[in-house]
Amino acid sequence: MPTTGGLYRYTSRLLSPKIGFFWLTLFILAQLTLAMYSISFAEYVQGLVPSAPLKLVAFTLLTVFFIANLVGVKFAALVEKFMVIILLLALIVFVVWGMPEVNYAVFNTGEMFSGGFVGFFMAVGLLSFATGGAQVVAELGGEMKNPGRDIPLTIIVTTLAIGLLYAFMATIAVGVLPIADVANMPLTDVARTILPGPLFIFFMVGGAMFALATTLNATLSWVTKGIMIACEDGWLPKSLGKVNKRFGTPHWLLTLFYIIGVIPIVTGLSLGLISALGTGVFLLSNIIPVFAATKLPKKYPELYKRAPFKLSPLVLNTIVYIGVALLLFQGYLLMSSLSYKIIIGAVVYMAAAAIYVTIVGNSPKYGLNKTLHFENASDSNVGNDSNVKLETAATLGEAIPIAKPNTQLD
Repeated sequence: MPTTGGLYRYTSRLLSPKIGFFWLTLFILAQLTLAMYSISFAEYVQGLVPSAPLKLVAFTLLTVFFIANLVGVKFAALVEKFMVIILLLALIVFVVWGMPEVNYAVFNTGEMFSGGFVGFFMAVGLLSFATGGAQVVAELGGEMKNPGRDIPLTIIVTTLAIGLLYAFMATIAVGVLPIADVANMPLTDVARTILPGPLFIFFMVGGAMFALATTLNATLSWVTKGIMIACEDGWLPKSLGKVNKRFGTPHWLLTLFYIIGVIPIVTGLSLGLISALGTGVFLLSNIIPVFAATKLPKKYPELYKRAPFKLSPLVLNTIVYIGVALLLFQGYLLMSSLSYKIIIGAVVYMAAAAIYVTIVGNSPKYGLNKTLHFENASDSNVGNDSNVKLETAATLGEAIPIAKPNTQLD
């Protein structure tokens, strides 16, 4: 069932319109991570130019990509393609020069699991954002020529390739310098140790910075899709999802996410807080669309039967329940690391979202479309540009400091 705005549409069609839009409100909160990419980029800039102002650099980067996506996705996709090529070359340079320098004696149980079982899974949850590109592919299924082939092929190939690349990079990140020196730090010191001067600069710019920049740019190219469809469904004013006549981009929605990304930057929120809150909410909220998959065989038996790739209901449900358990556990770990006032703020936001969903969902005056299904012709091809190209880029997980299990982030 390829479609545009995949996670929102699957949730609203497989579970209910109300649950689908409630998930979308949580998704919006999770986009605080836009600031995470910008601030991490600025930290790498400071690795090259220590006097560089962190807030200004982060703000400038977010603004540049906001404008690039505002004036047209074709231009943004062209920039993305160039940066991805340079990015892959830079990461390969880091691996080739770094592997001979690794001290494998560091890989022992005491050194690797200093935070214990809980600390390990907290790190896994926090760094899950670095593999999110595979999920994003499904957001633009309605704008692909051959989604039945392209989506599974892209998910499988890129996940395996990027997973292998990350394994090499992580090995170098902790195996060259003492762990105490590199914990919760970007890769700047490790790269400076293993790379000659020109290659160090190339890696910092083309590898570390481009990894974060490509992720930010790609996110802005797809993040509006679900809300555009929610506007069509009647949850939000249709004018909010309006597409610019000149550039063919949803300028109001792009502006909304730009503001969401800017607020943490200008208010000086810590990177640890932004990453834990944004990623924690994202993990917990994704329980909803993951669970929605269990409804597919019964609700759309004919579509399910015709699918070229499918699991038996028993296998599907087993995988879903394992996924839900992992999302719940890792989301809890990240959220529990936050201060009580941040947690209370998040709960208040969720309560307000639930109230809005109840009011709009139950009131006929808002004209909510309650007959949502995948047989609608428009379900498979909603978007502002039929030539959109999704560029999947690796992100540098090691750039994000990991909160210690008992650290309160406020």
